Amino acid sequence: MDTTLKLKPRPTNVALIAWQFTGQPLHEWPSWVQSTCSLQRSEDGHLELRHERQSGTQIVYLEEWLVRDLDGGVCSYTEAELRKEFDIAPRQ
Repeated sequence: MDTTLKLKPRPTNVALIAWQFTGQPLHEWPSWVQSTCSLQRSEDGHLELRHERQSGTQIVYLEEWLVRDLDGGVCSYTEAELRKEFDIAPRQ
């Protein structure tokens, strides 16, 4: 399954890129994820990505999505939040 999607924010037509964290090894991450995140284990042993932001560390859990905007900013979303916030572009 391809875990990278092209998104269209509502209501504008600007294209964004989303990537789902499913526990892939580092070499399978897109370069923008590799450069902004680190993989760690939580205290209870679960895998999590840590994304450093100006407002502090954002933790991305398995099955959550990272979305990169045109300015290079990255935010995370659950599956439900992603589908509520964005239209998913057809695969080409």
